[in-house]
Amino acid sequence: MRKLHHLKAQSLIAAATVTLLATPVVTSITTAQAASVTPSSALLKKSNGYYRTHARALGKKYKLAFDAQSALKKNGKAVIYVNTKDKTLKQSVKLAMAYWNKKLGKTEFTQGSKKNHTLTFGVSTAAASKSDQSDAWWTPMTKKLDVRWSYYTAEKQNIGISMTNQLNNAFYDTIETKAKANLAAKGITTSDKDYQSLFNQEASNVETSLPAYKTTLKKDVGLVKSTLANEGRKYEYASTIAHEMGHVMGLNHSPNKQDLMYFESGNSNVYSFKKVKAGLSKYNPITTTDKNRAKLALKIYVVAH
Repeated sequence: MRKLHHLKAQSLIAAATVTLLATPVVTSITTAQAASVTPSSALLKKSNGYYRTHARALGKKYKLAFDAQSALKKNGKAVIYVNTKDKTLKQSVKLAMAYWNKKLGKTEFTQGSKKNHTLTFGVSTAAASKSDQSDAWWTPMTKKLDVRWSYYTAEKQNIGISMTNQLNNAFYDTIETKAKANLAAKGITTSDKDYQSLFNQEASNVETSLPAYKTTLKKDVGLVKSTLANEGRKYEYASTIAHEMGHVMGLNHSPNKQDLMYFESGNSNVYSFKKVKAGLSKYNPITTTDKNRAKLALKIYVVAH
């Protein structure tokens, strides 16, 4: 049974959870050395006869996987039954659909029902192994797109830890900077033999003199716990699910690290307190290469059906 996997890049937070122990299924090459896998605008305007005649060559050149297109209707569209009760995952699926629909300029993915769908999105309780560290995968034979539940549940804590560390570091960086400035104003330098002791005392004084900042810190940490860690995870899994949707349309992995369809992915935005708080509603992980490859794969599919 063929599966097209998605691997999340190793995180600095709880790295052991997502360490990639399996050998990637694509050859590791740099973008500069690789032949371009971006279909040109001219190629996307060819005749149906051209796509029929050159389907195999185009598939090889642009890394397409026609056998993965099992969930597409004759018009190339896909209807997803979202089989999960998790509210955040449901939102992630909707975001993933919106990413592709907006980039493609048409409604490629729509949400269906248990009785009306071409593929099923769900969660898998299967444990990760040394040979399978993927956090999501598409199985064309069963027409199922799954995310690994254990990774999904752990990721909220990972993101929360990262955001909280950022806040704490910023707080203590402020204390350190102000304490050093206060000592310098008194003529005390790092060459003084008691400097470390004096610094520690001054830092303690500065900390207690910043009640407003401490209150803000406490409020922000609370916001991470109540909202932002989950918000970051929502956007992270929207990208993960969108990657699998790329496989649904017939895309193999891209050799370009910046592409959504690279075999592993990671987005520092979702770990950033400031960026998630400001909102990632305008973020779309799909590159021009991803978009044009999808358009080509769909054109070839439609003319063949």
